[in-house]
Amino acid sequence: MNKKESFFSFYSALHRPFTILELASYLNGVGNSVRTIEEGTEKNRLVEENGFFISAQHTKGFGMMRRKQDLLLDEKWKLLSRQVRWFRFIPFVEFVVASGSMAIGNVNRDSDFDVLVGVRKGRIFTTRYLINFVFSVLRSRRLDDHEGTNPDKLCFNHFVTEESFAKEPFNFYRAELYRHMIPIYGSREALEAFFAANAWSGASPENNMQDLRFCERQPNAIRSFFSFVLGGKFGDSIERKIMEPIARKRLGAYITGKAQKGRVIVSEEELEFHFKLPYEERFICAPTSSASLADSWDD
Repeated sequence: MNKKESFFSFYSALHRPFTILELASYLNGVGNSVRTIEEGTEKNRLVEENGFFISAQHTKGFGMMRRKQDLLLDEKWKLLSRQVRWFRFIPFVEFVVASGSMAIGNVNRDSDFDVLVGVRKGRIFTTRYLINFVFSVLRSRRLDDHEGTNPDKLCFNHFVTEESFAKEPFNFYRAELYRHMIPIYGSREALEAFFAANAWSGASPENNMQDLRFCERQPNAIRSFFSFVLGGKFGDSIERKIMEPIARKRLGAYITGKAQKGRVIVSEEELEFHFKLPYEERFICAPTSSASLADSWDD
């Protein structure tokens, strides 16, 4: 699957009409974008409506659908932005980025808020429990795995440390997802390292961190206190002897009851709970290494 085909397949799978400028950001130039659009429409692969484009298999009305999606996206971003401030009280959270539909834009009324959380090495289990506790008290955390049942709730299904910033699978779907990720909270230094590690996807500190929704982490007395208390040998004991054993036991039982068709990782470097990957499965023929994927950008 070459670069152009991957782009059209991605937006078609997500039912997200795209603009010439969005295609231009992918093809590194408006000229290339215009030529690609012209070629696609001439071959009846693309259709246009009110400045929006989508694969020809879709019916009319997608232009209005995109406009409604964008209005809804703005509403949801206002709701998500109100939750961001609570991360500043939680120790060991290095950064938080918006992912999924909030980053791509293919939201609906039932969409939740997918976020990827970067945490300090050696505190991934402690941080996960602290986050779950805080946002459960706030009634802002998604509590089950059923799509459409937790609108406007935060979904904490992916935690990473520096060792797991960039990991397989390297495919077109994941590349486009990472390329659009929006930083919403954290340390500028940690975020720069995260996006630099994922340069294979087209992400970069220069592009992803220019978003005005980014809230750089500021010193906080409560966070500093708990970071101090839980940051030394005492915190090591809490992590290794209490939090990790409890998490592995509970997560093990939880995972056993699931049909694992996606990615499930439980380790000191990464926690990921994606039991279904309906969109990503469409890109199984894509490159599986960062080098081959990077080479395909020149197709």
